[in-house]
Amino acid sequence: MPQFFAETASVRPLIMPVVQFPDGEYHTDRTPIIREVESRHSGERSIIPDDLAAAFLNDLIEDLADEWLTKSLFHYRFSKPADQMSGASWVIDDAHPGLDERALAELVDDFIDRQVSRMPIVGCTPHNAPLLERFYSELLLCLESFVQTDRFLFGSRPALADFALYGQLDTLATDPTAAAIMRRDAPRTVRWVTRLADTSGVEGEWESTPNPAVIEITKLAGRYYLPFLAANMRAIEAGESTVEVRLDGHIYQQSVFRYQAKCYDYLRRTYGNLPDDARERLNPILEETDCLPYLAHT
Repeated sequence: MPQFFAETASVRPLIMPVVQFPDGEYHTDRTPIIREVESRHSGERSIIPDDLAAAFLNDLIEDLADEWLTKSLFHYRFSKPADQMSGASWVIDDAHPGLDERALAELVDDFIDRQVSRMPIVGCTPHNAPLLERFYSELLLCLESFVQTDRFLFGSRPALADFALYGQLDTLATDPTAAAIMRRDAPRTVRWVTRLADTSGVEGEWESTPNPAVIEITKLAGRYYLPFLAANMRAIEAGESTVEVRLDGHIYQQSVFRYQAKCYDYLRRTYGNLPDDARERLNPILEETDCLPYLAHT
């Protein structure tokens, strides 16, 4: 926001959120910030499950939310005029609270133009729209069956994966088109997202066995996200500028994305570094969800 531009001008990479730690150092990007806090305060209200197999599934779902569900969010927010105006007006008004209506409207229009121009870069095109909308609906179905009986994905306390989903779903629950779909098809999920907005008093325990929602969301990773990551990596290694891959019967296309190659590398390295006993417990789940070939690939 403008009031912090001068203070954060030298911060790299300059992406939201930016958090200044007590030692004065600035940290950016939600996942690295969380992992740094975890390392500094080990065992204190951790959002990483104790079990290493569960912790990997937590990582996978978190990455799915950050790097794939965000495509559905971007699609819904900037594909229709009503959604464009709703989202952009909130963002710009929040960043520039002192503007009059005319100046605010000009910045809103500029912001919409900028965001719409970026949509093809991340695969949010009319061609890919049916796939991104189908993924959103399938994710809501997974969550709606889960939130009727359980509170969080890995037990009675929230995990990193819960917060990653929350970060996307909280926005989807407010943008007109996506919110209407969520309220129609997944009303309990709406309330679950609202509960996640304040878990400051929650302690809880980790569960030893993954609940069905974790398995179902992991299946989505095996059907959509991991095949995309693998294709994106192959395209980059081949020196290509675009990636094309068949996902759930749909030919998905977008520009190659180097950061998501790093995500894929992280997931494969994390899986490869697991102790043998954790992999033995995890592999049946990864096989069932069609994830294993992408993670065990060398």
